[in-house]
Amino acid sequence: QADYITQEVKDCVARELAELKTRGGVDPTNICTNFLAAIARRPAVDETNGASLAQEELDIRVQVNQVRQSPQYTLAALQEGIYVIGMKDQFNVHDLAGHPLHGRIQYVADDMGFVLYDAAGAKHVDEFGPYYVEQYILMEILSKHEVAHNMLNYYVKHRQKLQASLESYDESQGQGFICWRFLMNEAVRAVAAETAAKTPADTAAAAAAAAAATS
Repeated sequence: QADYITQEVKDCVARELAELKTRGGVDPTNICTNFLAAIARRPAVDETNGASLAQEELDIRVQVNQVRQSPQYTLAALQEGIYVIGMKDQFNVHDLAGHPLHGRIQYVADDMGFVLYDAAGAKHVDEFGPYYVEQYILMEILSKHEVAHNMLNYYVKHRQKLQASLESYDESQGQGFICWRFLMNEAVRAVAAETAAKTPADTAAAAAAAAAATS
């Protein structure tokens, strides 16, 4: 049976622990402090629209990926562009209060996109939170999830309609990824209705133009 965690990740953690031991012991809080300090030091990058699925519209560039195919995981979101991946039940709502990163975690989602914890409270496809497009880019990269794939394609083509559907969604059927099936269905119906409404008007305008041309 294959190891759940790759050797590269194990080696990285082993090096970090060895370094901490030479400095006087291993404290999980210190590891988290070092991680947060590294985040603060990261260089600024140019703003982008996210990353792709419609590869020509969005631009996914995976620099390093040590996560195995089709993983079961929980994802703790700290801020835009900063997420911590853990094992399936690692970031659960019952144990979260005791985690050294608890004060920085804004929401937690699992590999199916279900939101397990949410302190962000944002409902926008272009703002950090459980409905932010980054969440679904990560799901597409990590899980190759079909609904994430569809959502990203729809985000590229009909972003405003997707956002309008999200604003009217009351989360009674579930928070996070579960809602996208309903939202995309609503958005598809809205586009179809808009197209149907335009068609008679376009036909009438074309007929009027043809009549004027022959008179």
